Amino acid sequence: MPKYANASAEATAFLSERTGSSQLECFTYIDPEQADNSFFIVKTSNKVIHVSFAEINFDPTNYRSLLEGLYRAIYE
Repeated sequence: MPKYANASAEATAFLSERTGSSQLECFTYIDPEQADNSFFIVKTSNKVIHVSFAEINFDPTNYRSLLEGLYRAIYE
């Protein structure tokens, strides 16, 4: 079954601020029943990046921690 990611203004703003890029857009799919099925899609000027929540080290009670983990997964 297809999964549809929604635009995430907060994640887009966070990554844009951290990277200095105004040419990226972030989308997210959150599965409330199974976090391992959740993911981010980050679209930059020349690529599309898929990052599963399972690939990110984060505190599940802190959304900011998730965004910081997303940044680390892609850029570090």
